[in-house]
Amino acid sequence: MLKFNKMIRNLFRLHRDQSGAVLIVFALSIPLIFGAAAISVDIGQLMYIEAELQSAADAAALAGTDALDDEDEVKSLAVTYAELNMPVSQNGNVLDPDDVIMGNWDESTSSFTEAGSPSNAVQVTVRRATENGNAVPLYFAQLLGIESRDVEATATASTSTSSSNFCLLALDSNDSGALTLNGTPDLSMPDCGVAVASSDDSAFIVNGTGDLEASVVCVAGGSSVGNNASVSPSPTDDCSDIPDDPLEDLEEPEVGACDETNFSVTGSGNNVTLSPGVYCGGISVTGNGNTVTLESGEYIIDGGGISINGGTFQDDGAGGVFIYNTSSDGSDFDGITFTGNGTIELEAQTSGTYAGVLFFIDPDADSGTDFSIGGTSTTALSGAIYAPEHEVSYSGTSSQSSSCLQIIADTIVLSGTSEVIDPDDCDSSAVTITPEGPPKLRN
Repeated sequence: MLKFNKMIRNLFRLHRDQSGAVLIVFALSIPLIFGAAAISVDIGQLMYIEAELQSAADAAALAGTDALDDEDEVKSLAVTYAELNMPVSQNGNVLDPDDVIMGNWDESTSSFTEAGSPSNAVQVTVRRATENGNAVPLYFAQLLGIESRDVEATATASTSTSSSNFCLLALDSNDSGALTLNGTPDLSMPDCGVAVASSDDSAFIVNGTGDLEASVVCVAGGSSVGNNASVSPSPTDDCSDIPDDPLEDLEEPEVGACDETNFSVTGSGNNVTLSPGVYCGGISVTGNGNTVTLESGEYIIDGGGISINGGTFQDDGAGGVFIYNTSSDGSDFDGITFTGNGTIELEAQTSGTYAGVLFFIDPDADSGTDFSIGGTSTTALSGAIYAPEHEVSYSGTSSQSSSCLQIIADTIVLSGTSEVIDPDDCDSSAVTITPEGPPKLRN
């Protein structure tokens, strides 16, 4: 009986003994421990690679915006910068040229449209993926049968631009009065802007009682506006959105043999038609009642410039004209001058190399008066007056009635009661001047 009771007590003692239970629990937990390791280590690895890919995508997209006018160059730059951030020797090829997409970034909707117009953005997708042969290898996850994972990152970068087109662009970078308004000029340009690249404290000067209405007035330096003048909106000084010269790469035409030499019209009541060609010694028209009509095409003025004093100077309305003022031997040449009570009606070509450009003054040659309209001249000029190293001036009571005039010049002086009207109905051939700053990421 005693032995039986002892056995019963030992059985109860054994039932209450938990020695060795931890070992069993540990053995059962081993798969969970390895699973947690797989999650922490391998997910950390994937997050690190994803961050590297995002940096590479950002750099590639930003680099691509430097060459938006050349798709092949965009792709080349993007691939180069992706590889600089993630070397091929360590990561394989992370960017295929086909994954570099050009298109349009719409500020209003914050959306990217592939092949959209205007082309102002680049979208890049970089990958470490099985299809590229460079998927990200995993470590602990291999114990669970997961050997690798695909990781990718996308970046979109666009040029930083304003919605404003620019009618007046003064390119001078240093001088006072790069854009000057004197007297009572009336500039009504509500749909386009004014930009002054000079960093001088008085880069933009307004004297007298002139009026200027524009979409934006952007001045790299400072402004000096008289108390009696009206500028709306107020100039933005220290402005960073100054546009680059949109025509700086415009090819200068070759100057061939003379078709006319020292061409002039005097007296009164003459009707003369000119054909495109090279006019050595310039074009001169004086007297009242004379009408000179330019046939559509390109006119090269080789020395002598253009001087119109009275009468009518017009194109034939059949396709527009392009006028290049230069001096083939590098000597000084006269500018383009419209004075007296003449009527000037000229429109730029709508196609070809010089579409949208009406006057181009050779930037490599010196001149006296560069481009000047004065007296009581009435002008209807449609297109761009491009004088990158010269001055464009309106003075007297001259008036500009065209709704498609743009002036891109080293300096611009508008005096008297001259008027300039904005290009609110320019066609697709008009020169586009938009301010462009550093590209921005749009992720």
